[in-house]
Amino acid sequence: MVCDTRIQYFGWSTLSIEAPNGVLFFDPFYRNYCGAKWFNLEDLGDPNVVCITHGHEEHFRDCPEVLKQSGAKAVATKAICDYLKWRNGVARRQLNPISFDQPMEIDGFRITAFPWQHRDINVYVKVLKGLLKSNLTMPAWAISSLINGPFYSAFTGFHVELPNGLTVLNYNEGFNTKMTDAEITALGTQFKTDVLLAGMQMHYMEDVARGAAALKPRIILLYPPHEKFHEMMGATMSPWEDFAEAVQDRVPDSVVVIASPGTSIDAATGDILEPRASSVVPP
Repeated sequence: MVCDTRIQYFGWSTLSIEAPNGVLFFDPFYRNYCGAKWFNLEDLGDPNVVCITHGHEEHFRDCPEVLKQSGAKAVATKAICDYLKWRNGVARRQLNPISFDQPMEIDGFRITAFPWQHRDINVYVKVLKGLLKSNLTMPAWAISSLINGPFYSAFTGFHVELPNGLTVLNYNEGFNTKMTDAEITALGTQFKTDVLLAGMQMHYMEDVARGAAALKPRIILLYPPHEKFHEMMGATMSPWEDFAEAVQDRVPDSVVVIASPGTSIDAATGDILEPRASSVVPP
């Protein structure tokens, strides 16, 4: 059976949905960052739609270049769209501000945005600790995010329905202790989810698992949005296999896939596919 729709993970929070009606990206980010680089701009191809979850630099910084290079339509909060126009010079015709729970149809994708909560980060304390330990990762991230992106934008998840009825929900970093059972139960009631894209970080295995249990997807793609960043910060993280085990225990009938940069799956079956080639030459 020929794969109709594929989902690929490019590292960080960058994922693509490649469907017959077009290509949609979440948070395209490809630069060398925290010592990691897996793809180049040309490897991302020519997306039709770019969805941006929030304004932190490892989600936002490369989006303007992708939009200008491809002419893709940006779907994001008004704050992000306004920033893309006045600060980055992205054409107004490409910008599509989206409001929570108000579906938008673009190039055959039916897109609905919903809010999620970021884990607590006291930027000032992190910066101070980093300086005291001569670890400039957090100070550099905080300063760059504040001056190079809409740091203040709301945290946004996306539910995407394709013309064939397949649905994909990207909850990004929202699986953490701040996510209440009521919030995820309401999300599971609101959205039919075939494929769940779930960020796994720190030690939030149970939070990812209860989110998956509420949404009841057929396929769950687990990806590490901040692995290299946390390594440079000296933060501890649970093994990715522990996340997969916790999720599988709660949704035993779902296909659970741990994604590393380049992992590509058939969105209908969860089968691993040959990844798109990368132009980055390994050292």
